[in-house]
Amino acid sequence: MTTCSIDFKLRDRFDGFLIRKNVVEASFHLGSINNSPSSLFGASIIKKNEGSSGFPPKQEVSVETGEENEKVAFSADSIMFEYLDGGWRERGKGEVKVNVSSNGGKARLVMRAKGNYRLILNASLYPEMKLVSMDKKGITFACVNSEGRDGLSTFALKFKDPTIVEEFRVAVDKHKGSKTLKQLRL
Repeated sequence: MTTCSIDFKLRDRFDGFLIRKNVVEASFHLGSINNSPSSLFGASIIKKNEGSSGFPPKQEVSVETGEENEKVAFSADSIMFEYLDGGWRERGKGEVKVNVSSNGGKARLVMRAKGNYRLILNASLYPEMKLVSMDKKGITFACVNSEGRDGLSTFALKFKDPTIVEEFRVAVDKHKGSKTLKQLRL
């Protein structure tokens, strides 16, 4: 059996700055006489077993990113911009990496958006690739992104610290590879 009670009390209340006189406070109580679980409308409450969630157990699914056979030569958080129609447009925030293939030695830039890990940059490095400093915390470069556009696109990366920019420059210069830009377009 379920009991229900509502209490009204007249009290003085202090709310931080003022003392309010004769404030009505109401409280609602719901209980059971025989200490058995019950609900307000008379239906019984079913206790849930500790181990079961009501859903079938999740199966682990292996996710392949294409980076399994690559070694990370550089990794840092960054904001990426693309130069389009005479201005810089933000493409996303996330982790940019210089990945080097374990078997072929080819290197590429990979950047995934933070949160959903969407691929926002996937570009092969090439020997003629020029890195140009932009302010103290930024660097620009031209590359062929795997997004499907023809020709080169100009991108900029902005890092938290100028030392990270220099580490990025060193990693890219070290792993540019031997393929020329003309070979990449074929």
